[in-house]
Amino acid sequence: MVQTVELLRLIGSPFAESTEHSLSRSKFEKFYNCAQKNRILYLYLHTVCRRNMINFAIPFEREKARYLKTVDVITKASQVLASVKIDHAIFKTIRPYESTTVDVDIIIFGGKDDYLNSIEVMQKAGYKKGVVGPQSTTLRDYETGLGIDLYENVAVGFVTYMDKRNLVKHTTTVHMPNGLSVRTLKPHADLVAVIAHSIMKEQMYTLSEYYTFLEYLKSINIEELEETAKENHVIHPTKVHASITALLHDAAHGFIPNKILHILDTIGEDTLEKARITKRNFRTPHKYHLVTVSRSLLEITKGEKSRNSIATQIVHTFHPKIAKDLVSKLLKHVTRETY
Repeated sequence: MVQTVELLRLIGSPFAESTEHSLSRSKFEKFYNCAQKNRILYLYLHTVCRRNMINFAIPFEREKARYLKTVDVITKASQVLASVKIDHAIFKTIRPYESTTVDVDIIIFGGKDDYLNSIEVMQKAGYKKGVVGPQSTTLRDYETGLGIDLYENVAVGFVTYMDKRNLVKHTTTVHMPNGLSVRTLKPHADLVAVIAHSIMKEQMYTLSEYYTFLEYLKSINIEELEETAKENHVIHPTKVHASITALLHDAAHGFIPNKILHILDTIGEDTLEKARITKRNFRTPHKYHLVTVSRSLLEITKGEKSRNSIATQIVHTFHPKIAKDLVSKLLKHVTRETY
């Protein structure tokens, strides 16, 4: 049986109980590698230890410590910005299940001055400035080394793939496990951001997106999800994500949750990626076809801000240094197994 499907059966889903109740050392290690590539290592280790399936407390405690540090980094960064009244939201970072991350993504609402001020404020708070991109700046938490990515716009390179003006109305405050609060996007808007990022930036579907989709589905209003996807011109990415998630859930548990069926009935089903992932025997991470990425890019051009940003990207591509960097990144995208 394919490893991805076995792993999904072991962990279960919000809509289906686990059907795997034993685990050998050799299988644990295979699942460990698969979970790591799919960015759900802590979820996997938590599942294994919670059920006393095998004694691997040391890697679990190590990941748990990383998770708790991640929570502290997220809350500290948000509080630094909130202390000087910078309107912002954590996005794509706080998943609806316990997870670790290598960076914290933060949208800075408002204009250019607000964005530049946020960088200055973070540096004064002790964060070290790192890579500066066309529409984002990376800083480093001095204690953990985790990256804090401040976004002037939700973009990859010069290309804005979601207009932050459409997201500011979807912000909320959430309480973190350490007892502190942060500003973030509401679940339906954060899910749309995760989906768009997966195709536009990473061009890859991992089991992290699978569980994010399913966990968020438990509580969100489907109509709000669809309206937010429509407003941000990411219906096709949402269709692709829902189709793959439905396929994997059916393969692992023998049925598709009703909420996913509702989404597919409303916005349609993608056949290209379903056929490709089926042909690959459900292996994940799954790289999207160029056609899927191209169709998604074409759709976001319906938004004026995205359309203008693509034109800017094309102009800058002719600069030798930028062109060289672009080719390097494209080659990395083609050859990598995960992100």
